[in-house]
Amino acid sequence: MNSGEHTVSQFDSDLSQLERRVLELGGLAESQLSASLDALMKRDTDAAERIIAKDPDLDEAERKIEASALSILVRRQPMANDLRYVFGSVKIAGSLERIGDYAKNIAKRTLILAKHPAVQTPPELPPLATHAIALLREVMDSFTTRDAKKAESVWRRDQEIDDLASRMQRAVIVRMSNHLVEGGQDSGEVECSTHFLFMAKNLERVGDHATNIAEVIQFQLSGAWIREARPKGGDSLAAVAAH
Repeated sequence: MNSGEHTVSQFDSDLSQLERRVLELGGLAESQLSASLDALMKRDTDAAERIIAKDPDLDEAERKIEASALSILVRRQPMANDLRYVFGSVKIAGSLERIGDYAKNIAKRTLILAKHPAVQTPPELPPLATHAIALLREVMDSFTTRDAKKAESVWRRDQEIDDLASRMQRAVIVRMSNHLVEGGQDSGEVECSTHFLFMAKNLERVGDHATNIAEVIQFQLSGAWIREARPKGGDSLAAVAAH
């Protein structure tokens, strides 16, 4: 093997390692999100504590991706397609780390909800959670296979999760309002409702980050950012509250 072939081989190895690290972080983010929602449904405080304790692993994984990308930029000086891939991988890692933060946030709220076992989880939450996890899984599949069409599909489905989050927010507000109108004295109902509203927003933001990742994948593959406005759905919480 001559020096040129050796350099190309090492460069390919560096890119493969970067890809593996992004996929590992994606797996961690999905695992944390799924586990946090399972802990919520079961009001499992031990599981919630484990999720919170594991969050630094995602931070460390993101730092390793950033360090690998910087090393590639300094040592290899990639051009065109490879440069887009390295740059995009760092952006994807940032979104995955944020998804991990939302999983941690849900776990923290689960610890509070567990103190009020009589307050039921809104029936609108499971379909919202299922959709958020599905979008994350699908967009990471598109990263693995470098499938631009699948990435675009995720990008266009963002409005679906917006609609589901809005539906949950409306239902929670109505339930909380009815409780107060009927003279309910259970402060736990109001406290839990507030946390459920934030959870709906957390899951909506998971969808936003999944579509952000989809945009980056499109950029990695085509060299151009999507110029079209992202399809959005749902109503703002402010608009819901006004009614």
